[in-house]
Amino acid sequence: MTSIFHRTAQPVATPKGGAVLILIVVLLFVAAAAGGGYFAYKKWIEKPPLKTKFATLPIKKELIQFSSNTISPALYHNMAMIDEMLLTLDKELDRLKRIGKQFPNQKGVVSPRISALDGSRERLSAILTDAAGRIEKMYVTWLVDREEGILQIRDQKNSLTQGLADAIRKEAGLLGRIQNNPEAQS
Repeated sequence: MTSIFHRTAQPVATPKGGAVLILIVVLLFVAAAAGGGYFAYKKWIEKPPLKTKFATLPIKKELIQFSSNTISPALYHNMAMIDEMLLTLDKELDRLKRIGKQFPNQKGVVSPRISALDGSRERLSAILTDAAGRIEKMYVTWLVDREEGILQIRDQKNSLTQGLADAIRKEAGLLGRIQNNPEAQS
């Protein structure tokens, strides 16, 4: 007599199919988590590299790095913004001078605008040059006597950063008009 419990010819399900599916799901989950982490790092954590050379001011790379890393990232940001503003002013001055040459009878239209831009450029350039000189003095003091350098940084950091921010605000209206002019963008 054969019993049902003693049958040996019954098919047995293999675990391979289920294991492969679980492995694929785990790999997809890990890939999605890694991709999300990479995206989050690039979007919110990674800082853009420092612009270590300004187009309108001959300043040493180590002074730019010192201004950002040791003095204040806001100071570096303001210096870089003024450098960009000066580039914009230079491009617009070149454009207006070309227009003045094309239409020499319209100097009354072009000349006041060129004068205003020249004045703005001179003010911003002087402020940036002064800031670079003060930063260089702080840097050399910091290299020679760390304590004295730290005191100078503490004393001048806020006034220097605020002075650059005030200059940016004063000239923002003029630069806003340049940026809003589609002809100036070309």
